[in-house]
Formats: sequence, structure tokens, C-alpha cells
Amino acid sequence: MKLKPQHAQFLANRIVLDLSSSNLVRITSPLPNLNKLVTEIIKKDIQEEASIEHKTRELLEQYQDEIDDSDMNEKQLFAMVKKQVAKERGFPISHNERYSELSHILLDELFEEMYIEFNVAENVVKNSILDTIEQYLKFHEEAYSNTTEKMKNYKRKLIPGSDEYELIFMRLYEEELSKRG
Repeated sequence: MKLKPQHAQFLANRIVLDLSSSNLVRITSPLPNLNKLVTEIIKKDIQEEASIEHKTRELLEQYQDEIDDSDMNEKQLFAMVKKQVAKERGFPISHNERYSELSHILLDELFEEMYIEFNVAENVVKNSILDTIEQYLKFHEEAYSNTTEKMKNYKRKLIPGSDEYELIFMRLYEEELSKRG
């Protein structure tokens, strides 16, 4: 699952709560300070991916005629070009690498700002942050999948992308998230 801008604050809250309730670190600053910093870093990461996708779309638009003529799979082509653009920018595109690096950046910034002190090895704390991110993504992925299944079995046939589809999807998705806590 891809992180979206609206996820930044929720994920930041989860990371800060998990860190503060663990014995891995000692919090040396008010939690809102940690939350603000973590949210900013996550938003920056999300914006970088959006920038890479925007650049990828621009590149593909330049060659749209050739793409149409060659009957290429546009989804695969988008993924290949995105991977190349990300590589040029030094942005890890694989989820494992990306979220591992994000965890490391979060940890480094929290430590540099003197918001936390380690009670255990730094890598243990980084892995804890990574685990929180992965749990968050899994939670939302399952909710998304369940909502998609409900939409397939919906009484009326809805057109994906229509306003009605989006409204019903969001309502069902929010209900699914509420059920899961």
C-alpha cells in the first residue's frame, strides 16, 4: 500500500505512541514536538514519491504517441520509468528499502533534535519504528481489500471513479477502519 498525505498524521501518532509506551527510548521532549517532527518527515517522504510520479507522467506524456503505436503495457512502463527516476534521485522505491530508510531518518532526526535518548541499541529502536510502519500499512491494506470486496458485491452496479462510487467507497472504508479500531 502506498502512503497518502492524509496518512502522515495518523502514522506519526502511532509511531510516537509506540515509542513513548516502550522501554526502548526515554522521551526528553513533549510528545507534540515529536509528533510534529515525525509528521513533517513522513509528509516529505510522501511528497518526494508524488514528485517522482509527476516526473514519470511528464516523461511518458512526451512519448505518448510512440507508446500508443507500440502497444506497450502502460502500467508496466510507468513502473519501469518511475523506478529509473527514483534511482536517479536516490529514493528507494521498494517498500522494504523505503520504509527501512524512513525509519532510520525518523530515528536520526528524533535523536539529533534531542527528543529521545536510547535505552537499547539504535537498531532495535529503528526496527521498532519500521514494525509500526509495517503494521499501519497492513492494517490499512486489509481495510482497503475488505472495502473493495464489499464494493464488488454491492447491490447496485457502481462505476469506478464516479462521485457516487467514491462517496460509497469512502463511507465503507471508514466503517471498516472503525470496526478495526
